[in-house]
Amino acid sequence: MERPAKLAPPAPAKAGTTLPGPLVGNEAVRSRLSRAAMDQRLHHCLVFEGPEGIGKFTFAMQFAMEINCLAPAVGGDSSLRPCGVCAQCSWILGGTHPDVMVVVPDPERATPIISAAQAREIVGSLLLQRHSARYRVVILSPADAMNEESANILLKTLEEPPSGTQFILVTARPAALLATVRSRSQRVRFGPLSAAQMDLWLASRGLDPALVGPAGGSPGRALAWVAGDGALRAEVMDGLCETIGKPLYLMFAFTEATSKKLEGGSERGDLVLQLLEELLADVVIVASGRTPTHVDRLPMLRTWVHGLWPGGIGRLQVEIGLARQRLRSNVPARIVLEALLAHVNLELHHAGGHA
Repeated sequence: MERPAKLAPPAPAKAGTTLPGPLVGNEAVRSRLSRAAMDQRLHHCLVFEGPEGIGKFTFAMQFAMEINCLAPAVGGDSSLRPCGVCAQCSWILGGTHPDVMVVVPDPERATPIISAAQAREIVGSLLLQRHSARYRVVILSPADAMNEESANILLKTLEEPPSGTQFILVTARPAALLATVRSRSQRVRFGPLSAAQMDLWLASRGLDPALVGPAGGSPGRALAWVAGDGALRAEVMDGLCETIGKPLYLMFAFTEATSKKLEGGSERGDLVLQLLEELLADVVIVASGRTPTHVDRLPMLRTWVHGLWPGGIGRLQVEIGLARQRLRSNVPARIVLEALLAHVNLELHHAGGHA
């Protein structure tokens, strides 16, 4: 018998997952969404996509407050929303609003997925009448944790949700969503914060301004450094960059050592995949003549441009997606990483782009 779904209201503000402070960055994107909400032309299913840790989920929660806030819009200006004090805002901030659902991977499962049981419960919940909100809001985070079965269960609802229902799918890996899900959604791209914005964000929290570089435009990454995860991230990134394009015995040594460091499930094993995705994103940035996030890796990135741009990028993104699925299916991290890095080496060597 399948276990009951794990649907949750938003976490209370004291948990630090709703409104930990003023949002910084992506002002133009947020302004466009606010205007669309004011004009009642929001797409019913939005995909908030962009790098990890840049505030997508935080804004999703704030947006749920904004579109339900009871504060008046003066002269078409919604800047007073969310007010944070009206009944709607207070319920969402307190994690008690019956019309706001936050769907996360089931913590009781060994594999972090949004399951078919959860999908069915979402569909069933939306058949009930709204309690008091202007919009019922369903936030899936990360949306790429849906497996094929759960995504297919939700397809019809994503395409034609009940009136007054707003879906927000939060993901750092939009390519991992089923094409049928993406086709029923409007993609909203969030980018990393600029160095100046990171300076402002760090200063507002009394954090070391030296974190601007390691954070790479991601407040979440900066917090990970403060929490002690930054050293591991830097170590794995160094090893990854020193291994790719080199002889196989170095790759085997790296994957063996790294898989031991990342023991603790697919979420930790996913770190190498995240870092590789960041590097591939930087290859695209360098190829377009812009400054990459990992500017300290610029010589290597330029070499990768010759070896991977443009076709190799897409092929490796597919391989990363397959690697992520294998990790979630409990395939040992070492086997997954060896297969993935072998593909990277083949792409680089095929085009003569030795690192």
